[in-house]
Amino acid sequence: MNKRGFTLISVMIAIVIMAVGVLALSKTLTGAMQATTRAGLRTVALDIARQRMEFLRGQRPQDMADFAEAGGTDVNETGLAVSGGKYRRTVVVADVRANLVSVTVRVAYPNGTTPVELITYVYTGAVT
Repeated sequence: MNKRGFTLISVMIAIVIMAVGVLALSKTLTGAMQATTRAGLRTVALDIARQRMEFLRGQRPQDMADFAEAGGTDVNETGLAVSGGKYRRTVVVADVRANLVSVTVRVAYPNGTTPVELITYVYTGAVT
């Protein structure tokens, strides 16, 4: 071994080790960026669902069934109904028992495996 420097083999081994490390780091960063993107889309979907649920809570309980969107509605990032929107909002109003309905708001988002879902119960009977 030359005492004044490194051999060609030792330099090549160092480069290979460094390349493996850089590839592992780039894969980790790519996964982190994808997770951040998915989290952002899910956050927007949750915001759309909350907005719709708050709108529904402000309506007359007896009229709740009029706001059902069983087939779903395409909406944009602000929750406005648009053709070809990135998000799909569904509102299901179901009778639980006399004078009680459940209201479920689901929002599917791009590349999401499970839609965001909010559920509340509304008393529809007469208030005395």
